[in-house]
Amino acid sequence: MQLSLKASISHKTIELLIRHGLGSGTKVISAKSIRGGLFNTSYKVELADKRIVVLRIAPPKDKKLLGVEKQLLSREAHIYRYLEGTEVPVPKLLFSDFSRKIIDRDYIISEFKEGHTAFYHQRHLKKQEMEHIYRELGEYTRLIHSLENRGHWFGYPPPFAPYKKWSDFIIKYVRSLEEDLEDHPYLRLPKEYSLSNIAKKIAPHLDKVKTPRLIHGDLWLRNILIRKQQGHYKISAILDWDRSLWGDPYFEWILYGTDPGTSFWQAYGKTMPAVTEAAYVRVLLYKICGAIQAALEDSIHFGLKKKALTMFGYALNDLKELLKRSE
Repeated sequence: MQLSLKASISHKTIELLIRHGLGSGTKVISAKSIRGGLFNTSYKVELADKRIVVLRIAPPKDKKLLGVEKQLLSREAHIYRYLEGTEVPVPKLLFSDFSRKIIDRDYIISEFKEGHTAFYHQRHLKKQEMEHIYRELGEYTRLIHSLENRGHWFGYPPPFAPYKKWSDFIIKYVRSLEEDLEDHPYLRLPKEYSLSNIAKKIAPHLDKVKTPRLIHGDLWLRNILIRKQQGHYKISAILDWDRSLWGDPYFEWILYGTDPGTSFWQAYGKTMPAVTEAAYVRVLLYKICGAIQAALEDSIHFGLKKKALTMFGYALNDLKELLKRSE
């Protein structure tokens, strides 16, 4: 197992960050580390005024990140602000600081949302209860994907550059993955497989996406909080928006990488795989990129060579199919 991206901070530093963000008179009663998540060091912080907040701190700058993993907290803060006033259940952003003047790491403070992580709590739920959770997730996913970027640009939120066309962002995204593969010890694409060239070839298919819509980017049960309310489990919060972007809703990997079941699809309103050739080709590229990204994460962040090679194998198989369709 590789070293974690996380790095704990002292209680004194936690107090300093909380006072800087919420006011010099804010008093911290307790701070407990929150487990889970790959990137950020997180704390559940109880304040003297009875509020409970979450402090999330980005990895130190000496930790190795993939190109697609840069500035995650800044991107998440942008999305939190956008979602204020919508019906999407997200924690309220209370403060964000990316100046690195107080601590040499980005950090945000948000409200604490009660609930159990659906992934770990599902073993306690009956089949009908899980179907209800998936139905509700389908409804929220449909809502998320209906939200349009008011600035009419594609790609990651600030501080990243916006793109006028979806294909321009995807080509840049693909090139970033290729750069992460260049010096990798065992994950290698065959020389004849230039993923960025393929992305350029299928740009007309990519540019059938005219409206930049919100994509969560990691919308699975590990990022869903559920809570029992009036005798029924309901989704209390959707967390970890740091991989969010504006683009093609089919880019949401849970739509093709998992089987959320009939109740999800009934609520979402349509099913995968896509029925048109253009959409099929786009999804094929997304699947390849998702598998490559997962392989890189498994190898670099977790040291799981066997799992990384398995994921990379999935990417190569789909790449052969995409090559045929892009000729």
